[in-house]
Amino acid sequence: MASSLANQLAKIAAQTTNTLNTRKLKAIHSTSLIFEPSVAATQDLDTVYTIASEGFQELCLLDERFYVFERSLFSDSSKDVDRLLLTKDEVKELDRSIEAFLELVSGRLLLRPAMNAVEWLVRRFRIHDQNTTALLLAFLPYHANATLFPQVLNIIKAKDLSSELRFLRPYLKPAAPVPRHVITYTLSHRRETLDLLITHVISVVKARRESHQLLSFFAAVSAEAISQMCDAARSSSTTGVTEELVLQKTLPVLEATFRAKKTPEFQISGYMLATIVVSKIPMKDEVLLAIMAGIVGGLSPETVSSALACLALIAQARTGEISARFPEIITKKLLSIEDVEYRLQEMGKKYRVDNLVIGLCNGIMDKMGAEYGPKELGSVVRLLEESRLGPKGRKAILGNIISIAQDLQGFEEKPEDESDARDILASALVKWSEQGSKKIGKTLQLLIEEKKVDIENLELALRAVIARPAIAAPKEVKTIEAAPVKEQVTLEQLLATIPAVGATVSFVEPKKTANTKLFSHLQQTFLHALRQPEGVQTLFAHPVFAGNKDTDALTISFLAKIWTLPTNPVMARVAAIKQTSKIIKANSKAKIDYQALIPLVLAALADSAERVRREATNLVNVLLAVYEQLDDVDTSAAKRRKSKGADLEYWGIDSIYGTGSETDKLKVLDAAEARKFLEVVIARGLQECTLDSAYIGNVIQNVLGTTTKESKEGKLKSSVKTHVLEFLSSHAVNIPSLSIQLKLLTILNNVSNSSSSRAEFLLPALKAWISNSLAENIEACEEERIDIKEVEEQMASVVDGQEGISDLINILSSDTGGEGMVLAAAKRIIAVWGSLEEDAKVRVGKLLLELAINDTEQQFVGSSEALDVLRNVKLPTAAFQVIMEEARLDLKASLGMRGSGPKRQRTSTDGAAGDEKEDKIAASIRNITIISEIFGAQDPRNHSSVLATLFSILGDLGSVEFAGITYLQGVLLSCAHDILKGYKTAGAGLGSAGVVRADVLVSCIRSTTSPQVQNSALLLLSTLADIAPDIVKHSVMPIFTFMGATTLRQDDEYSAHVIEQTVQRIIPPLVKSLQEDGRDLLSAGAELVSTFVSSYKVVPVHRRLRLFQALTKTLGPADFLFPIVAKLAGRYAAGDGESDVKDFVSMLAGGFTAEVQMGTVVKYLAVIKDTLCQEKSSDWNLVFGTDEDGRNVAPVELGRRLLAVLKAFLVSERLKAEVAKSLKTSREDAADLRAFFSQAMEQTMALGEKHKESKAITIEIQAIMSQLLELLSVTEFVAVIESLITRVDSPFRSSALVTFKNRVLAEYRTDSASRLAILALTPKIADIIADSASPAELKSDALLCIQAVTTKFGKQEPGTISTLADAVIGAGALKSTDSGLRVLSLVCLTSMTTVLGGRIVPVLPKSVPVAIEYLKEAVNAKESAFEQPLVHNAVFKYLEELVKTVPSFMTSYLPAIIPLAAAAWDQDTLDEGITVDVRRAFFSAVAAKVEFKTVIAAVTKAWKASCKNGAEPVQDLVDTVSNSITLATKATVQKCSSAILQFFLSALDIRREPELEEVDELENQILKVFLATVYKLNDSIFKPIFLRLVEWGTEDLRGSDDESGKWARVGVLWKVMAALSTELKSLVTDYHTSVLPSAISALTTPVAEATSATHTFALTSILTALYQGLLHDTSDFWQSPTHFDPLLPALLHIIPTQSEIAIPVLSELAAAAQSEEHSKAINQGVLNMMRSEDADARLAAIRAMMGLYSRLGEDWLGLLPETVPFIAELMEDDEENVERECQRLIKKIEEFLGEGELQGMLT
Repeated sequence: MASSLANQLAKIAAQTTNTLNTRKLKAIHSTSLIFEPSVAATQDLDTVYTIASEGFQELCLLDERFYVFERSLFSDSSKDVDRLLLTKDEVKELDRSIEAFLELVSGRLLLRPAMNAVEWLVRRFRIHDQNTTALLLAFLPYHANATLFPQVLNIIKAKDLSSELRFLRPYLKPAAPVPRHVITYTLSHRRETLDLLITHVISVVKARRESHQLLSFFAAVSAEAISQMCDAARSSSTTGVTEELVLQKTLPVLEATFRAKKTPEFQISGYMLATIVVSKIPMKDEVLLAIMAGIVGGLSPETVSSALACLALIAQARTGEISARFPEIITKKLLSIEDVEYRLQEMGKKYRVDNLVIGLCNGIMDKMGAEYGPKELGSVVRLLEESRLGPKGRKAILGNIISIAQDLQGFEEKPEDESDARDILASALVKWSEQGSKKIGKTLQLLIEEKKVDIENLELALRAVIARPAIAAPKEVKTIEAAPVKEQVTLEQLLATIPAVGATVSFVEPKKTANTKLFSHLQQTFLHALRQPEGVQTLFAHPVFAGNKDTDALTISFLAKIWTLPTNPVMARVAAIKQTSKIIKANSKAKIDYQALIPLVLAALADSAERVRREATNLVNVLLAVYEQLDDVDTSAAKRRKSKGADLEYWGIDSIYGTGSETDKLKVLDAAEARKFLEVVIARGLQECTLDSAYIGNVIQNVLGTTTKESKEGKLKSSVKTHVLEFLSSHAVNIPSLSIQLKLLTILNNVSNSSSSRAEFLLPALKAWISNSLAENIEACEEERIDIKEVEEQMASVVDGQEGISDLINILSSDTGGEGMVLAAAKRIIAVWGSLEEDAKVRVGKLLLELAINDTEQQFVGSSEALDVLRNVKLPTAAFQVIMEEARLDLKASLGMRGSGPKRQRTSTDGAAGDEKEDKIAASIRNITIISEIFGAQDPRNHSSVLATLFSILGDLGSVEFAGITYLQGVLLSCAHDILKGYKTAGAGLGSAGVVRADVLVSCIRSTTSPQVQNSALLLLSTLADIAPDIVKHSVMPIFTFMGATTLRQDDEYSAHVIEQTVQRIIPPLVKSLQEDGRDLLSAGAELVSTFVSSYKVVPVHRRLRLFQALTKTLGPADFLFPIVAKLAGRYAAGDGESDVKDFVSMLAGGFTAEVQMGTVVKYLAVIKDTLCQEKSSDWNLVFGTDEDGRNVAPVELGRRLLAVLKAFLVSERLKAEVAKSLKTSREDAADLRAFFSQAMEQTMALGEKHKESKAITIEIQAIMSQLLELLSVTEFVAVIESLITRVDSPFRSSALVTFKNRVLAEYRTDSASRLAILALTPKIADIIADSASPAELKSDALLCIQAVTTKFGKQEPGTISTLADAVIGAGALKSTDSGLRVLSLVCLTSMTTVLGGRIVPVLPKSVPVAIEYLKEAVNAKESAFEQPLVHNAVFKYLEELVKTVPSFMTSYLPAIIPLAAAAWDQDTLDEGITVDVRRAFFSAVAAKVEFKTVIAAVTKAWKASCKNGAEPVQDLVDTVSNSITLATKATVQKCSSAILQFFLSALDIRREPELEEVDELENQILKVFLATVYKLNDSIFKPIFLRLVEWGTEDLRGSDDESGKWARVGVLWKVMAALSTELKSLVTDYHTSVLPSAISALTTPVAEATSATHTFALTSILTALYQGLLHDTSDFWQSPTHFDPLLPALLHIIPTQSEIAIPVLSELAAAAQSEEHSKAINQGVLNMMRSEDADARLAAIRAMMGLYSRLGEDWLGLLPETVPFIAELMEDDEENVERECQRLIKKIEEFLGEGELQGMLT
């Protein structure tokens, strides 16, 4: 045993890297990351450094941070660094440098330079065992990479792994990628591994060496691991993982990630972890807020979106009342995010953010005034409106908003912010209150009801109007008093500080003179006064109001302004109206006309608030009472406004709108008219006015808009209506208040059909509005909080009819009033267009067009709106005529033309003059383009008179090239096309021929390069051809010539439609005109056909067929199909394009009837004849004389092309079907078809006769003849075939036979007449075979025909077929010297055998010997020939069919055939592939059909001869016998036992056949056949067979010198015995008696060198068989001393040399012969062997004893005492192997005896 010192030294040696062990040094040096160990071992350090240095330099170019390692790890001096010689501090420094480099390079390890650099660290600094952890952490992000990670694991040893990375051990040997679930599982279950990874990543991030690979890996695995830990924490009692532990591990990581502002990806991983932890572990609100504070504290622009998503989730996790509040720090940070509102809104579309929004909004509102102002308040409003919040969220925010609105505080330092905040709150709450049906509106109403909010106080606080809730308050709610409005000043203070009135006479005066300060102060005072019981009376007792006259406007105008301002609370507006009523009542005794107040009262009646309208009705009643008192007053002076002598006074008549022109321009009604207006119009519907704010307007519109003298409703005279309209209009025009003006205009603009035009009265309002700047108008609308769009629409609506239309045009032309006013003006022009007269429409249309055209730079919005107007109104035809004619003249002038120019000219001219001209042309083109677009949009069919102008413009454009021309031409053509379609639909003629000019269209087509324009012009011509064909017919050829070069190339659906329409609609006029002129149609169309054929290649492939079919159908297929096909063939049927043309022609012709196609064939053949004979007939000249198609190609080549295409033409299955269908009818078409066919046949035969010397032409003509023949019915077809084959000099005999064969095989069903016709022809075909003068090729075709007839009709007509056999086996076929004819004859005979069955027997004597002779020649040929396999296969197929059909007649031939089949294996051409399959199919047939006894006899007879040809033929014979035995019955097999025995005696002796090598597999196959045979024998038959086998194996060669043969037979005999024992088990145990002596002899006979192989085979077979026999002994056969006693010594003798197979036999013998005597004998024999002088014998004895114990176990322990001394001796044996094996024996025994028991005995 090794000492402890030795163990320590060995351990140190294993760990040290400084060793003198050369093997270990080599292993260390060959450790490499990127090289194989064998390659690495050959490299020195300089080589490795060079490779690494290059990689390091490339890394430096990628990242400058690598340069820091240039002077340390990768310096030249690093080659001399030995870390074992460094001090401890130097080693630490080296490790830090290595770790830093690995951290930096980790992200680039997929790059080759990085791996080269790391290779240096591995080879020089051994980082794989000295810095293992750092190395693995660098590579760990690539754990799943199938190549990279195993590379690093290959160089890692298990002992070098730290405890944290011990989970990688299973993946070291063999190195394999590590699945991610393994890593996540380890991280979640091993804290030290998780700590290592977290520490590593944080360290890398702090050092700024992070990479995407590391961070994404960390994010993925840490998220999964933490998630698993959270799941485990839910069942902490079983897992041991607590929520505290998870937070303890996670929170520090989160803190580190949140702080990493410069590493967004790391931050996002922290957000992921935070999301997981928060969603899976319940946490206190303080912890959640701390996490949120950490997130917002580390926000970076790159992570805002992810941070907000995380914050939203955390906010959703918060619960309780405090969850709706955020600390100030979080609110501030959130507000600092750019576009935070938009981000939250977008996030809300994907997931819930309501708690985050609520917290942010409440955080803002909690510090409103102190920290935040109007800007932030606006954010709250927008978030509430745009974010997706639940009911609780909306309620929380709205409740806070209401609280702030009731008590705005904290704005002492910035009072202007308080006003802005109030405005924001007011506008928001007003808007929401009006949205009662929407979510916010409903929530607001609910809150007002629940909290019992005093809306009126809230309105006063906000100085706004809030809509009342429409829902009932809940019955049981907690009443919350509205917060009291904080009084900053008292009413007394406000009254004391009222500014001086000065020159103010009215508060409804223009802004320029208005005392805004005074009104604001009084308004505030009025609102304060409303809160006190006597406040209003106190206010109006003030000298500002108390000292005024009753007719002064100051007091009531103040109140009117209060109730007309929509921004004032409802309560204030109601109080103002009520106070006005009181004042008027108080002055009722005075004779005052208050008509100036009526427009202001109308505004109150149209107010949106019902309370205001109700109070206004009271005011109307007060006014009516006043007018009733005026009856006694003389009102004649009413119109003398400033009359001093009148008793009646007018309130505010001189000052209502100030003292300026606004008041002076007001119209005054008679008091009676004013009273009538109040009584009849206003007072009648007061109750309805209360309910509907729009009612008052409807009443006025109905009354003033009627034209009758007395309307039914109002009963106002026309004059009164006019006066009232004028009166109201004067107020609507002059009133300074925009809100009142809007209400009045809304009412008056709907007054129509009045006797006076309201536009006359209201136009000044429009002019005044547009005279102001846009900024002024916007400011005015904002002040009164009205929508400027409504004002603009009403201002534009002032225009009614022609009056004021010019003002609207002016607005469009100058953008007066801004874009909104322009849009309103355009909309109004469209609205009043129908009321304009035609002249006005023309004038306005021209103005609008000029506006659109002149604004070339789009400076005004009005120019584009002018175009929209023109597109949306219906211009009269006269307008288009005038406008387009002027535009045409302008174009001519700009082109400098007078009439039509003679030549096309360019417009590019040098110098300034040229530029000016180009500008003019561009303007003219733009002008016409706009006009044409408008014209095209207004159904040009209604303006047909403009057609001539359109063509004139097209003609003018044909002389110029300029930008925009293409588009203009397209528009003009489209318009003209629509007009022509109108003519076509109406069936009307064009009238004057000069209206439409086809030459203009042709010129347009030819001059433009735009496919769209070309297509449009072609479609126009097509339509024109339908209406006026005479105009088009002279322009056809230029059109199609152009199309061939351009349009046909286009690959789009529209172009295809254009081409089809052009062909179908333009060609017919041409054909018709030619027919009328008596001209030849074919000659006229030849050029047209040439144009299309020339364009064949450029036409898109998928459109060709459709185009040419349309062309052919239009021209007439009977006349033009053949020239089209001929031209295509002549031009394109060559080279790569030939197949395409053939397919195309076949499809093209297939679209027409059979008659048309056959007529085409006849004409086509005539052209072929002229081509080949070089006779240029008229048809040929028409086809090929017009272009290069036929002139530049040799006649023979051209003829070949034509013939090839005709062949493709005729092969069409559709043509065959059409011909067959037509020929079955008795119509005239059938007669015509037969006539065409006859002509075609005659022409083809004539061509064949004339050109039979030309092989290429002859082949094509024969193919055409065949195709023509196939078109006929069978009877007609046979008749023609007969005439062809009986003519000895005919060149069509061969092709006719081939056609006949194909037709016979292709016929699916054949009627009786057809069948008889075919059979009647076969004798004549047979005569061709028998005729010695027939060429071999012709005989071959004839044989194929006979085979086809045999296959098709053999079973139906066997008698006829049998008569043909003589011709097949005659001298002209089977007995011919031609190998091909022999093969075909055999094939034919095979088919005849199949169909004739027994009738083939007479042929056998004449054919089988011949066939066998041919086979013999093929297999014995000394030189290989290509016909060998053909003959071989044909013969065997024939013989196989004979065996299947007449097996009894083939038995005599088998002995001759089988050796030939074996001999075929020696031929190179016959030993593989199909030839082998053919032979084996023959043998299968023999086994299945031939009598069993015959098969066995034939095989036995051929066995020896077959063995000479190798193993393959022998295998065939074995398979044959196997199949035959399988198919034979038991009785049959038993009857043939003698023959079977003879076969197996030969078969089992194959080891003595010298030609056979490696016979084991073959021998096993024979044994399987033998066993299959045994199963079909009984014991009485099998036992003699077995004894004969024993005699054969032991006695037959006893006197022979063949020692190897003797041992071979013994081995085979025992192999048979082993197979029998294995399969039959104990049934054959007794059979060992006869063979045991041979085994004893073999086991005890020394192995001679000469026979060692066969002797060893015999020993192996014997021992194997004995083992099987012993294993299956159930009759105590081996306990018999007769068998046991001779066997035991023999086994003991063989054990030392054959221990591996002999020991199991000995052990099984001990088990089978288990008795005390036999066991002792066996044990003693083994013990004696233990004391042998031969160490191998002792070793074998020990193993034998181990085998005995292994087999018998405890049963063998009884013999242990005898064994112990021997074991003790062996433990001291000199041989180490013996001693070691003895130790194993002891352990084996102690397995049964007990551990240490035997050892105790021995010691």
